Amino acid sequence: MERKKAYLLFSGGLDSVIAAKLLKRLGFDVVGVHVTSPLFEKEVEKVKELADRIGIDLKVVEAGEDYLEMLKNPVYGYGKNLNPCIDCKAYMLRKLKEVAEEGALLATGEVLGQRPMSQKKDAFNAIEKLSGLKRWVLRPLSGKLLPPTVYEEKGVVKREELLDLKGRSRKRYPEILKALGLDEVELPTPAGGCLLTEPSFAKKVKDLMDHDELNWENVKLLKIGRHFRVNGCKLIVGRNREENRKIRELAEESDYLITVPNIPSPTALLRCKKEPSDEVLKKAGGIVARYSDAKKEKEVKVAVYRGGKLLTELTVQPIFNLKEFSITG
Repeated sequence: MERKKAYLLFSGGLDSVIAAKLLKRLGFDVVGVHVTSPLFEKEVEKVKELADRIGIDLKVVEAGEDYLEMLKNPVYGYGKNLNPCIDCKAYMLRKLKEVAEEGALLATGEVLGQRPMSQKKDAFNAIEKLSGLKRWVLRPLSGKLLPPTVYEEKGVVKREELLDLKGRSRKRYPEILKALGLDEVELPTPAGGCLLTEPSFAKKVKDLMDHDELNWENVKLLKIGRHFRVNGCKLIVGRNREENRKIRELAEESDYLITVPNIPSPTALLRCKKEPSDEVLKKAGGIVARYSDAKKEKEVKVAVYRGGKLLTELTVQPIFNLKEFSITG
């Protein structure tokens, strides 16, 4: 007899682990679907290790440019800071449906009432409507408390086999984990880590939107360095040796790299839509000089590179009043 298949949104958090084990106990071959992007702070390798440990297959799906288009104008707006909670979950469900085999059960590890915006009954309805999966998403951890899905009506799952978890309390988790044979397994903390909920990161993303520069290459740079705007150009100044290295790695041929030669200093990346003026280069150089060991000097020589070659050297004054340039405030 062919086993039933279930595709589960798998964040690597505790709830998705419990959902996976519960579905396995109900007789499903479970495939975890992990949606990843530079905006979600989960180490994919650790998620893969966890999937192996609990005995499920895993498919990793990268969010595409369509995610960024959604981020610019979400149907249901933003939750905390710039997080498009409902639209984001609907996006993930669409990705889940895209990779799932025909006729497979679709599920998530969501718990009713655990999150204030995206895990309420009306939010579940909105998410399913937006994703085109109305009544086709099983939430086994709270299934007894939610309206029946198509799977229950068709007898694919029995309602009494589902759980009735609600809210943020985890008092029942030890008992549930033991029943599922997970009490001795090293498990993760609940999933989280969406960078869009962090105020300073959200400001940097909003800055990209405002300058029509929202793409994944630019988003990757938001995780490192200090961020400034210099006459429309984006300046990212490394804070340590590792960030200096990453800045050099992520620099494109059209970018400018700025540093103070022969003196301990940050490496900075200047990204412009058009050729920057000498004034812009000098302002950027002054910001770089301010964070170098030469910051107490009246004049500092900075080197500007492009395409791996020295473009020019400029004499600048370190800039200490950075309020007009700072993106995060």
